[in-house]
Amino acid sequence: MARTTIDRLIINSPYEAPARYWSYDRETRAFDLKEGRRPAGYVVATPHSRSFDDPGIFIELPVVNQMRPRVKTWRSAGYPGVTGITKRLLEHWQDAEEFDTRRFFFCQLEAVETLIWLTEAPAAEKVGIDLPSDGGEFQRLCAKMATGAGKTVVMAMVIAWHILNKVTLTLQKLWLLDGLRRFSKPRGNVTAPPGLLDWLT
Repeated sequence: MARTTIDRLIINSPYEAPARYWSYDRETRAFDLKEGRRPAGYVVATPHSRSFDDPGIFIELPVVNQMRPRVKTWRSAGYPGVTGITKRLLEHWQDAEEFDTRRFFFCQLEAVETLIWLTEAPAAEKVGIDLPSDGGEFQRLCAKMATGAGKTVVMAMVIAWHILNKVTLTLQKLWLLDGLRRFSKPRGNVTAPPGLLDWLT
């Protein structure tokens, strides 16, 4: 049932995926409580409007709306394609036994999961997702979050994810390189495929 005012702004738990949202109709200037998740987007002022109560124009973010269900499916499948370290981090961040001392908001976990999905999920899961580039040498990814959603915590999670994977990969490479060198020296041959030793060093 549409209404002109909202009696309750908070209608979802911060720890679970949003299940309902207030939909706003610009023409009638009325709110309607809807089931599901609000489409991702933002509101800009109506061009040439001088009204103080301008309802604005909603601009959808189609790429975000494409990615959300894919990340959800990937999450439900147990994060296929991620490194062992990433898997352990994701499990740690969602450990129910730690909820008394540390529990992340759904939006924080989803932001990190989305960045990990873009980086580590199998390529087949990302078909049709076209992220614009700034033309630089490195791919730059960002997560847009509301004020008070805990962006600093998300940055710390992303840093932990990067560093722990980098350190682990470096140690694995050093261990593998050492093993290949030890195995190859007494026999006088190189047992590694072409290019592997270059990648390891």
